[in-house]
Amino acid sequence: MSGPLASPREMGWLWREHPRGFLHEFLLIVVGLGFLVSPEPLWSDIFYAGILPLFLYETAKGRGVPPLHTWPPVLGLGVALIAWFSVGILIHATSWHEAGSACFWLWNMLNTIVYVLVLTDALMTRPDFRERLMQVLIVAATLNAVIAFARLPFHMQREWEGSVLRMEGWAETKHQILGATIMGAVLLMALAEALRTGQRRYWLAGLTVLAFIVLTGSRGPLLAVGVASLVLFGLLRPKVLLVPVAASVAMAGLAWLSPTSLPARMIREQLGRGDSHRLRIWHEAWDAIGQAFWVGHGPSYKLSVPGESFPHNLLLSTWLYAGVIGVALLGAYLACVLGDVLAPRNRTRRPLGLALVVHTLLSAMTDFGQVIKGPSPMWYMFWLTTLVAACPVARLQPDKTFRSTP
Repeated sequence: MSGPLASPREMGWLWREHPRGFLHEFLLIVVGLGFLVSPEPLWSDIFYAGILPLFLYETAKGRGVPPLHTWPPVLGLGVALIAWFSVGILIHATSWHEAGSACFWLWNMLNTIVYVLVLTDALMTRPDFRERLMQVLIVAATLNAVIAFARLPFHMQREWEGSVLRMEGWAETKHQILGATIMGAVLLMALAEALRTGQRRYWLAGLTVLAFIVLTGSRGPLLAVGVASLVLFGLLRPKVLLVPVAASVAMAGLAWLSPTSLPARMIREQLGRGDSHRLRIWHEAWDAIGQAFWVGHGPSYKLSVPGESFPHNLLLSTWLYAGVIGVALLGAYLACVLGDVLAPRNRTRRPLGLALVVHTLLSAMTDFGQVIKGPSPMWYMFWLTTLVAACPVARLQPDKTFRSTP
């Protein structure tokens, strides 16, 4: 392919000659559209109408996914984690009302499994797919941020939380915390490309996305991307790491010495927001976990905390909805991801991979819910980041019928 996205001519050839390759290319389009298409059901409908039927058709023909014996452990554990949720879903479907909810979550499971399978297949069989995926994410996220900035003056009154600006995003980044988390992963990709190529466009994209994160006023994602950026710089440019460290020390010193300075006011504003009820939510979640320790309550369960229906924590959410067995599968999946990132064969991809894993794990401690929900921001925040970080590149030979368009 000549660019991040296939041309119409290339897409037409793939449609006729290589549907599996077309599926990979269409996934790139769907990933990019998640930043641009609003309201959300439109983006989901594109997945339902495009990716899902083609995947099922190709699978029925025996061409949809690689054979089971070729799956890398990270894919097998990821699918097992998603599939395990079906146990809790079916156990708690004891009435017609609950049966409707069970169908909803089984539908989410199916979509998420398809997304994970197609993404992993593309990463494994297309040596250029990972780089092109990052290009699409960087461009789409930058456009998303520009749209959010353009909308801000028209919604300024409603986007303040006390004295803190909480800018809403656009499309799949609309929610401040989830949007900032998605953008944090893209920021790391832009920084990695900027350090690798030295091109200004990546620095500009990174600054644009960083401004988006700051304007959302989301503390957890900002902390997560800050720590992950230090990991990235430390592995790629140890000397450059001194710059953000020195800047942080200078800001802390200024805040300490001058209580009226801008850094001091910003720190007071953030501390004044407290823990956003997280401790209360986590306590409530832990009490509920004890009532369904092994298989969980199923993803339809809601906490009794007013205005807060889920634990805002990946570990507690998985335990609450899928029980301790779900937690074990989650732990195995994340351990496999980390093991793949640290493997000698991934030395060149390790800095960004490790930064993405650190970012995902830190973000997961403050606002992650059901890993099976989808299409949803979780596809960007969890599955995309962990699979991009860990999935082996071109482990399988591409289909012999695949070739570039002349």
